[in-house]
Amino acid sequence: MARRRSRTPEHLLLKLLLPMAIALLGYYAFTQITQNAVTQRISAIQAIALQANAAQQLQVEAAQRRKVAAAQAAQAANEKYVHETQLRWEQEQARARAFDVSYQDPKGCDNWKTDAQMVACVDHRNTAKREFDRQWNAGLIQVSRPTIRTQ
Repeated sequence: MARRRSRTPEHLLLKLLLPMAIALLGYYAFTQITQNAVTQRISAIQAIALQANAAQQLQVEAAQRRKVAAAQAAQAANEKYVHETQLRWEQEQARARAFDVSYQDPKGCDNWKTDAQMVACVDHRNTAKREFDRQWNAGLIQVSRPTIRTQ
C-alpha cells in the first residue's frame, strides 16, 4: 500500500521552516564560534602588547637609572677634581708665601743699576727658588700647608 503524502498547509510550512531553522541555528553557532575565536585572538594580542610595553618600560627605566648614575658619577668626579685643584692651588700659594717669607734679596738687588746686576739678582732668586723647591719637596721645610684629602 502506497503511502499517501500529506499536503496540509501545516505540513508544508513545517517542511519549509525546519531546514531554515536548522540553517539559522548553524549560522548562529558558526558566528558564535568565530566571534569567540576572534575575541580570544584579540585578548592574546593585547596580552602580548602589554608584555611588550612592560618590557619597554623596564628598558626605559633602566636607561634612565644608568643615565642618572652616570651623571652622578660625573658630578662626583667633577667635585673631586675641583676640590683637588683648589687644594693644589692652596699648596702652591703656601709654597710661594713660604719662599717669599724666607728669601732675602742680596745687597744691591733692591735697586738695580745695570742690566748685569739685574741678571745676577734674577739668577740668584731663581737659584734660591730651585733650592727652596728641592727642600720643600723633600719635606725639609716645616710650614703649615694644606694636604690633599681623598673623598
